[in-house]
Amino acid sequence: MQPQETDDEPSEKDALQPGRKIVAAGYALYGSATLVALSTGQGVDCFMLDPALGEFILVDRDVKIKKKGKIYSLNEGYAKYFDPAMTEYLKKKKFPEDGSSPYGARYVGSMVADVHRTLMYGGIFMYPANQKSPKGKLRLLYEGNPMAFIIEQAGGIATTGTEAVLDVKPEGIHQRVPLILGSPDDVHEYLACVQKHQKSS
Repeated sequence: MQPQETDDEPSEKDALQPGRKIVAAGYALYGSATLVALSTGQGVDCFMLDPALGEFILVDRDVKIKKKGKIYSLNEGYAKYFDPAMTEYLKKKKFPEDGSSPYGARYVGSMVADVHRTLMYGGIFMYPANQKSPKGKLRLLYEGNPMAFIIEQAGGIATTGTEAVLDVKPEGIHQRVPLILGSPDDVHEYLACVQKHQKSS
């Protein structure tokens, strides 16, 4: 949700605003329970539907993402098309150079489910650009921005790999972007791989 730019009739221009102008964002997760995560710019709260009451009950107030997680979430079916930075980052998660335990891999294929797990348990969710989708696959305005807003409100980081997702200036309603988000330490480690490969190229 973003403020309307003018007092005129709503137009496409009103939608083409950077994510930094978002005033509220949320998502619903359906499963054994129905959950809604919501932020109005004052942190993130989670509500669960109580079917007996027919109302949503606050179950988690001011959710904060862990500084570092133990899980990465990514469709590795596209590994053949990943850039060298992503390939190196994945190697670091699977074969840690310091001898620590490798990260667990979890990927449902539902962005909301994967991002929610990342929010609650920490770690990193990645849908990067690759050779087949050089501009990324997820849509900025109605996939990337809402999730980036939620993650930042919880203390995490959301990036395209070159800039904060919420700073991207939209040029079209269905514009796509790469999306990497999650725990600050995990995202910083990924960005260090990106910067290393930018310097060497």
